[in-house]
Amino acid sequence: MKESSIRPTIRRSIRVTRRAVQVGTFLAFVLIPLLNNYDMRALTGNMVAFNAAGVPLADPLAMLQAAVGSFSVTAVMITGAGLVLLAAALLGPAFCGWLCPFGLLSELVQCLRNKKSGVSGSAKSSGAVFFRPVLLKSGLVAAGLLLILTALPLPVLTQLSMPAWITRFWQHAILLREILWPALWLVPAVLLAEFVLGGRFWCRYLCPQSLLISLAGLAGLALPKRLQVRFTPKACNCPASDRACLAACSLNLNPRKPVAAQMAQCVNCGDCVEACKKRGRALGFKFSAKD
Repeated sequence: MKESSIRPTIRRSIRVTRRAVQVGTFLAFVLIPLLNNYDMRALTGNMVAFNAAGVPLADPLAMLQAAVGSFSVTAVMITGAGLVLLAAALLGPAFCGWLCPFGLLSELVQCLRNKKSGVSGSAKSSGAVFFRPVLLKSGLVAAGLLLILTALPLPVLTQLSMPAWITRFWQHAILLREILWPALWLVPAVLLAEFVLGGRFWCRYLCPQSLLISLAGLAGLALPKRLQVRFTPKACNCPASDRACLAACSLNLNPRKPVAAQMAQCVNCGDCVEACKKRGRALGFKFSAKD
């Protein structure tokens, strides 16, 4: 009796922990400008450039744009972007699944969409499944960098960063006492598009900020150790028609097929692992690059 009362809590632990981290991150970027307003500056910045007690962290794409636009690279740019890319190499694109405030909103929108349509998971939601997300994002980033080089020496791709808009909104509201109006219409507009299109369309196909993080995560597969969701076919006791793990993935990935193209997109959220725990535990987190 005691064991059965404990198991449900264990099964939900990944989801509960991840939601707590996501919400905590969202609230932290509301709290940081409040602290800065009272001259407490151990933590400063937003999700384009952030400083934690003297340690710089930066959006790699923002730093790449700055380097292309200025034809120069600084130590801060290398350190800030390098630390983020190193984390992505070791943990995969976990930023998208665990820290990104827009990712949290996007997942909630997907849940609402599934409830409205009566679908139990995202596996049956509509979406352009024939797109190649990494290639599409690469083309978008290349076009943005070309624009910076030829016509507009500004970080144009940063204007497509939803987490940047969300965190900068609070900076402007609290520190500058002004409303960042583009954030008030752009973020809801993208969320509405995701609700209509399904499959977390923006996050999967268009978000330029996730490209370098995903590529670093893909490169990390060559490392001796790298966090990833691994599938053990021998442990799977589900019939072929049981698609609970696929339906659990809000990005429409198939955890049973851990090919490189999918692993570059997997944000290690653990939703498929949670679904599999109820059906045999063939999926699980492993800090390894080997099967």
